Amino acid sequence: MRFVYPVLIFATLLISSCTDPAQQNQPNMYYDVLGYVNGQIADLSAKKPAISKTVAINEKRNQQTTHDINWSRELELFTQADINKSALRSSYQIARPDSLTYQYTLKNSEERLTVRSLRVKVDSITRKPRQIEAVLQTNNPLYSSERHLLLESGPNANRQWGVKHYTVSGFQKLPYFDKNEFLVDGRLQ
Repeated sequence: MRFVYPVLIFATLLISSCTDPAQQNQPNMYYDVLGYVNGQIADLSAKKPAISKTVAINEKRNQQTTHDINWSRELELFTQADINKSALRSSYQIARPDSLTYQYTLKNSEERLTVRSLRVKVDSITRKPRQIEAVLQTNNPLYSSERHLLLESGPNANRQWGVKHYTVSGFQKLPYFDKNEFLVDGRLQ
């Protein structure tokens, strides 16, 4: 009898850890922002282009031009704007204001989710993202924050499609402290 309980627990864990392969191969319901941003991170990491970057926290501002950027960290919030997870399949209202725009808005019943809205405008010829905009919000007893993301892409001098400009702006508010506003603006040269 002592041997049966560990075997049952192990079997239960083994069965519950298995995932349905059909569910893993489901097509994306929303535009594949994560795939595009990850591709750009790999490309920018390999090419190391010059970037003019401005960072501001409240009234303090710093500007620099550099080739030394950790693109995974720099574009991390854009990867967090990914809404193509199976758990989120029915969490967003889908709108197509025109044939080049994908717009997703969080349903009222899903207030706990971070990505509130996502809009992707694609190029009419390449069908690649020309502009990605997202609003991310977090509200909990420890802090509240809001981040507005904008990623603009287009053809570069070599006629290859890629990121040209990005902006992350917003605020973070801790209880009993003033609101801290921030801005990160990067322009590839």
